[in-house]
Amino acid sequence: MRREPVNSAIQRAIQATSDWTALPADAYVRGEAVMRVEGRVAFRGWRIAGFTTYTAVRDKVNGYLALEIMGFAILLALAFYFLNRKAALRMALFQRESAELRALNARLQREIAERRRAQENLAQAEQTIQQSSKLAVLGEMSAAVSHELNQPLAAMKTYLAGARLLLSRNRPDEALSAFQRIDDLIERMGAITKQLKSYARQSGTQFSPVNMADAVASALSMMEPQLRQRKITITRTLPDQPVIIMGDRVRVEQVIINLLRNAIDATNAVPDATIDILLAAGETAVLTVRDNGEGIGDFKNLFEPFYTTKQPGDGVGLGLAISSGIVNDLGGRLVARNAPDGGAVFEMQLPILADETRAAE
Repeated sequence: MRREPVNSAIQRAIQATSDWTALPADAYVRGEAVMRVEGRVAFRGWRIAGFTTYTAVRDKVNGYLALEIMGFAILLALAFYFLNRKAALRMALFQRESAELRALNARLQREIAERRRAQENLAQAEQTIQQSSKLAVLGEMSAAVSHELNQPLAAMKTYLAGARLLLSRNRPDEALSAFQRIDDLIERMGAITKQLKSYARQSGTQFSPVNMADAVASALSMMEPQLRQRKITITRTLPDQPVIIMGDRVRVEQVIINLLRNAIDATNAVPDATIDILLAAGETAVLTVRDNGEGIGDFKNLFEPFYTTKQPGDGVGLGLAISSGIVNDLGGRLVARNAPDGGAVFEMQLPILADETRAAE
């Protein structure tokens, strides 16, 4: 008996089911069409023939068709689900972005309103500050004028006392020399009051060549009474060649005088007070003023206006602030440090005037 594969039997069943009425039946049993099924038996070449109805085949084929239809329906349902889910995600994303945009717009509107209020408040504050700044400049100017004129007035007092003593001793020629120095101090005070205007308002000052050695000599002459009274030893180290800068001599002398006054105050409690003045020329002109005092304790506020470590009445804290501003106006810088062996060191660094420029002038 020959065994046929299942696929061929199913194909035959499908073909029979597709149009079984159009094909002749293999046999009829009691008026019902049946299908002949043959098979081989492994015994002397025997063959077994059987008949079966088409009902079982149709049921099996219908089952396969139902499975296929169900699978297709499931695929359609899954496709619809994923498409619907994708659309829902897009809608949720759109709604979330819309909500974020609405929140952002609301926040921007609040910020715009706050900025408008801040601008209005700022405009009102600026009007108040303008008036206050005018008063502050006037106060700062008055303090600066008082600070800068204090030294010439002290020198004038000393020269007047000396001239009075010389006149009492019938030495009018020497007294006349003292009066000449007083006259020079008066001219200097006029120049100082003129230059101090630039402390509150920057202006286009006309610079001219300044010999740093001459400025040092003039500043020492101004400070001579205090230096002699305090018995302070002054050492000067100057180069053989003149060191020329482009600036304003009165303002340069102001800086040197302020540095000398600061050194005198720093050595107030030192028995053998010394002040070293060094002038060097390289890429820049460097004037160093070094003392043997206690040194600098606070570098952060050193050049701030009205900052001072002195006792009330001994200073207003404007000397270094004014000096730093003058040096900056001249295109240089004023730096401070403590010496390794003690004491404070101040360096005024200014652009040096080139030989070609000096020759052209």
